[in-house]
Amino acid sequence: MSEGPIIAVRFGLFAIEGLLLGVPLFGLYALRAPERSQLPFRAWLILLSLIGVGLNILGFALLLASMAGTSINAIDPDLARSILLTAPVGWAFVLRLAVTVLALGLVLLAPANRTSMLASVTAFSSVALASLAWNGHGVATEGVLAWPHLLADIVHLLAAGVWLGAIACLLYMVVRPKASLTDLTIAGRCLKEFGVAGSMVVALLIATGLINGFAILGNQPFGPAFGSAYIVLMGSKLALFALMLALAALHRFRLVPAVESATDHADKAMAVRRIRSSMAVELAAAVVILGLVAWLGTLEPGW
Repeated sequence: MSEGPIIAVRFGLFAIEGLLLGVPLFGLYALRAPERSQLPFRAWLILLSLIGVGLNILGFALLLASMAGTSINAIDPDLARSILLTAPVGWAFVLRLAVTVLALGLVLLAPANRTSMLASVTAFSSVALASLAWNGHGVATEGVLAWPHLLADIVHLLAAGVWLGAIACLLYMVVRPKASLTDLTIAGRCLKEFGVAGSMVVALLIATGLINGFAILGNQPFGPAFGSAYIVLMGSKLALFALMLALAALHRFRLVPAVESATDHADKAMAVRRIRSSMAVELAAAVVILGLVAWLGTLEPGW
């Protein structure tokens, strides 16, 4: 079957499970309890969980169809049973679906802004996102690098989810057209505080990315003069990541201090507007990176 639907569902899973981790976590570390009404946590988490459940089921069905070389309508129940009972990718699917459903149930039953609810959804979602490591090259490495590669892949996924959720939340906070001075002040503080957390996330992404790259490509022979499709896509991903780093540095050292130094609503609003465009570009770059990662996971690694 075509790789297009598989890549699209992989992209959706990375994005949705990443947001399900990053959004509630942002509410915990960036917002004080009275400030959590700044974001529609309940609506977002219900929608993300519902989409996550659907994508997980569809993704497993596409996996089975791809393995059997059939259409999604002709999946062999015996093959499905065998994968679920004996294969790590099947166990990861069951675990991911279960914790995503649990997160959905918790959001439906508990007050959306309560710290315990956000912490529980964050915990469930971290398990769901980590389990996606079993859907890619992280489980293909053998020998002494097998476990370091898998662990690095898991940490890489979690760090990316934290960053993605923060970008989405911060962008929402700065695009509201009728934000009050208090709203803008909270947004400015959150931008500053994420500068510290973001530095830790970036360090984890770089370190784990190096480990993953060495584990995947370290023993691969050099290929065509201009690189394989895998290398071209990986290079594109790294270029977009560099762009995100540059924008993050711009926020932390120039744009956010401008928000802090503004003394009235008009000045603060103007400073926030300057951040808006760069954050939109940063989110767009993150979305494209997720698409590239989804595509890379379907390709044979090589130079």
